[in-house]
Amino acid sequence: MVWQVLFAVMIEFLGLHLVGRGREVVAVARGFLGRSVTGQGEVVRLRMSREGVPQKPRYSHVYHPVLRFVTADGVRVEAESPVGANPAPAQPGDVVAILYDPADPRQVRIDDLRGRGTLVGGILIGLGVTFLTAALGLLILG
Repeated sequence: MVWQVLFAVMIEFLGLHLVGRGREVVAVARGFLGRSVTGQGEVVRLRMSREGVPQKPRYSHVYHPVLRFVTADGVRVEAESPVGANPAPAQPGDVVAILYDPADPRQVRIDDLRGRGTLVGGILIGLGVTFLTAALGLLILG
């Protein structure tokens, strides 16, 4: 019985952390979306980054598109999106819809579910709520 309560508390903290992180991701994404404008850009190359735990022999590779576009003011920009994925969100030579911050056009993303940022935040919130529900279930049924 005591172990169930401790386990439920641990799951509850994990759920609260995921919900909080998801809300933060959504807030940042909404801030960017609120000040961004749309345009079109060309993927000129992909930069591969390795993400994972350095002590582990396996990393996951994430591909960040480098985009070239012209702002509404006629300024030519080449910038890397901070949003990467595996598989790559687009290939070199692809023309894609983009979102960029007119005050800082180097802040650019591909205009899709991943690039908008709200999908990841929503997934984190959903997982957090699932963990919170599981913790409540353990406490009620335990």
